[in-house]
Amino acid sequence: MQFEVLGPFRVRSDDAAPELRVGAQHGLLAVLLTSPNVAITDDRLIDELWGDDPPASARHLLQVYASQLRGLLGELPDGPRVVRDGNGYALRVLPDELDAERFAAAVARARELQELDPEGADRLFSEAMQLWRGAPFAGLRQPSPAVRERAAYLERLRLEALYRWTEVRLRLGRHRELVPELTALVAEHPYDEALHAQLLLALYRCGRQAEALDTARALQDRLRDDLAIELSPEVRDLYRRILLQAPELLLEPPEPPSNLPRRLTSFVGRRRELQEVAELVERNRLLTLTGPGGIGKTRLAVEVAQRLRPRFPGGVWWIDLASVTDPGLVSDEAARVLGLTTLPGQQIVGAVARAIGRRRALLLLDNCEHVTTAAAELAAAVVSGTTGPHVLATSRRPLRVEGERLWSVPPLSLPVDETPSTELVEFDAVCLFAERGRAVDASFALDAGNSEAVLEVCRRLDGLSLAIEMAAARLPFFTPHEIARHLDERFALLELPTVGAPTRHRTLEAAMDASYVLLSGEERSVFERLSVFAGPFDLEAVAAVGLVEPSPSERAVAVLGTLVDASLVTAERDGEETRYRLLETLREYAAARLREHAGENDAQRAHADYHLGLAEQAGVVVGTPEFAPWMHRLTQSYAELRQALAWSLAHQDRAVTLRAAPALRELWYRQADAREAGQWTSQMLDVDVEAERPRLLAEAHNAAGFAAITANDLQSALFHFETALRLFGEDEFTRGLSFALWGRGNVSLALGDLDAVQRRAHEALAVCDEHGDRWGRAGPLANLGFAALFSGRPGDARTHFEEALPLCRELGDLGGLVLLALAPLSEVALRQNDLQAAERYATEAVELAAGTGWQAMALVRYAAVLIAQEAPDAARAAALRALEVALDAGLEIWFRQALRELACTAADDDRCGDAALLLGASRRNNPYYGLDSAMYGPSDERCRNALGDDEFERLAARGEALSHDELMTLAGAVTGTTQSRR
Repeated sequence: MQFEVLGPFRVRSDDAAPELRVGAQHGLLAVLLTSPNVAITDDRLIDELWGDDPPASARHLLQVYASQLRGLLGELPDGPRVVRDGNGYALRVLPDELDAERFAAAVARARELQELDPEGADRLFSEAMQLWRGAPFAGLRQPSPAVRERAAYLERLRLEALYRWTEVRLRLGRHRELVPELTALVAEHPYDEALHAQLLLALYRCGRQAEALDTARALQDRLRDDLAIELSPEVRDLYRRILLQAPELLLEPPEPPSNLPRRLTSFVGRRRELQEVAELVERNRLLTLTGPGGIGKTRLAVEVAQRLRPRFPGGVWWIDLASVTDPGLVSDEAARVLGLTTLPGQQIVGAVARAIGRRRALLLLDNCEHVTTAAAELAAAVVSGTTGPHVLATSRRPLRVEGERLWSVPPLSLPVDETPSTELVEFDAVCLFAERGRAVDASFALDAGNSEAVLEVCRRLDGLSLAIEMAAARLPFFTPHEIARHLDERFALLELPTVGAPTRHRTLEAAMDASYVLLSGEERSVFERLSVFAGPFDLEAVAAVGLVEPSPSERAVAVLGTLVDASLVTAERDGEETRYRLLETLREYAAARLREHAGENDAQRAHADYHLGLAEQAGVVVGTPEFAPWMHRLTQSYAELRQALAWSLAHQDRAVTLRAAPALRELWYRQADAREAGQWTSQMLDVDVEAERPRLLAEAHNAAGFAAITANDLQSALFHFETALRLFGEDEFTRGLSFALWGRGNVSLALGDLDAVQRRAHEALAVCDEHGDRWGRAGPLANLGFAALFSGRPGDARTHFEEALPLCRELGDLGGLVLLALAPLSEVALRQNDLQAAERYATEAVELAAGTGWQAMALVRYAAVLIAQEAPDAARAAALRALEVALDAGLEIWFRQALRELACTAADDDRCGDAALLLGASRRNNPYYGLDSAMYGPSDERCRNALGDDEFERLAARGEALSHDELMTLAGAVTGTTQSRR
């Protein structure tokens, strides 16, 4: 017989289940089951069943109900189940007959195994939870106090078991399956911090950091509003560690960072090559894989780099130079991949070498042959000026750098003599053909009937992987025998002496020709014109640039589909979006055909017109929330925009190029990319087009002013912003005018002229109000806030920043949101001793700015909050992270201010010597507002009292002279990390 109380209350039997009468008889059984095999006195049973007002016949009724139960439940082999024991009754229950007892026993056994055998504990917890069918004793009309107490105990036991089971499953790495369960549990128990902590950890391990932080903030608000209590220290600490992406929260040490491309097809063969190249990479600082186009250099290099990731904790970085057509931009591309933002005038090659030199990292320079000199300069700077990183390059020609080790990529393996057809697939070339063949034709199989033809194709293509893949792609249309015959025909045409061209290269060209000649005239034209793209492109771009005449989009789809099927264009999935690209060898082939047909100039013009046109469309909504969706599109197409700018500057009137200026200015500002702004505006402004397009020229001056003020070139910044204001004029409003007015105010702020900051901010606000520019108010409002803050009026400052905050949110301006609202609001709240608000603003800023250079500023503010909260360990972690982000992004001011916060933690820890060094270093390269005395006073005073004025000044001067590397070493010592940049 089974007694089930974990859910609807019922009794089951292998024979006929007893039919219990609802009411007192039902209730008596429930009470007896709260203490099975234990006698319960008559008096207590009467109290449980009838409470304070029992009927006069209660004892007689109890005897009747007990007798009826005895008859319904039957007997055990040694007597009845319901027995009279002294002055009460007991219900005899055998082991495993009561689900609540089985549940408790399974939970107890699971708890014993939790540490020693988590897999076994997991099975036991699972078995226990399968017994649970709902609320205990459900269905009872009026449960007695004992039943209610027992039900509550069982609920608590279940909740504790769920918590422990979750701990086990988190330990076993099952965080993804736990998220929906924990989400439901915290909804049932909205104030349970332990369950919330588990949900936070599960979400974070799933890569859902933002949701984890949102959940923590919601719990904090709920506890404050409903219960007037704060988060427990344990949950608060977990929240901080999630915010700072603490590696110890992950199930395993975090995989080293990497941007290696994810391939849609498998890597076939080359076991020996993989091992040999991997060993060479570790033994040599610079290894270059050479070979003709299509031999598989990139695939081999990427596969080796992927397998070596654990050996390079500083990261593995893929720098694809295929889309870099200007040798002068090779180091810029490396800086972009590494997340470096360098100031105008800085040497990019040196900045890349310094950044990567602080890590044991692997730099993969891919497709160097068309920019060999620039790639060699970058590689030489990295390997000769550093000690940590290694460089793996791919190129058709050696880089000719001292210390370079060359390794020629061989063709895929082929049999040298007759080999049985069953063994052919063991050779890489044949295996690749077979695997790619099955991908396009599921019915294809290598067999005795086609193996000879397949082998012939692979041999005639000299084992070149790209050529074999293109040949295999024709299987839906040709048999292997037909492919072999077709190659014979093409080789007969192309096997002519070509001075300087290696045989394998001629063979690859033949393979390309074999696909090319199968295209229609229109398809060939589109294929050729697509060679003008620097990188990936979308369907709309194909229609605008690839098609000579305007056609319906369906035509572009049809042509593009043919090119993808022919393996001449590669499709890449980016989330829900598909983009396309030409492999470099194919791009060169198509470009050569385009030049033969004298179509290059026309295609480049179409390319420039299309991309500058996109920027022009985006420029219409600059300064409004409608620009936010354009950010993703322009960022994604930025390589094309750069190429379009270069071509337009060289071949078109400057007024044509300038139509992109408004959108580019906004793009550069939101990305904090002053270097790009300075580089391109210097070319845009090298001729006088003021009379023709004054407003567009003004936007170029705006961008140049932004670049100059970031470089602390205040005189140049003032010139550009004043010129922009003059060009905009007073008759016709444009949102660029708001930017210029704000920029001019920023110059005054950097100079410390707070009266001028306020005058210009009010002037800017008046212009915005006059012309209804709601969102343009954010910048001048923030400047009023800064002026008030640094004048000792934090209340007024807070009012201005709070007014700017919703405007930045509406704009979708990440940079503005952090720079103009959240970070300064955190500072103001801190000065007002409103620690809750200071933390709220700072943590939101850190979260929103993740992955961008703006995060350095947010982390500095968060470190200051943590210092005020007396959380030194967390403050040191935040300051160190700010140093790393600022250094990688080239944001010198926030690097210096992070040093200041780290100095505060050192002073509080009585490490006044280190603090003095850091304080001195933090004052270098800081503008007026970065040297505010309120931020330095307490730490300065503490260090001077401990060291004396002379020693403090000596150490501060020494700290000011320290290099970035020396400061990072010092930061590592202060934070207790031996390798802070690795």
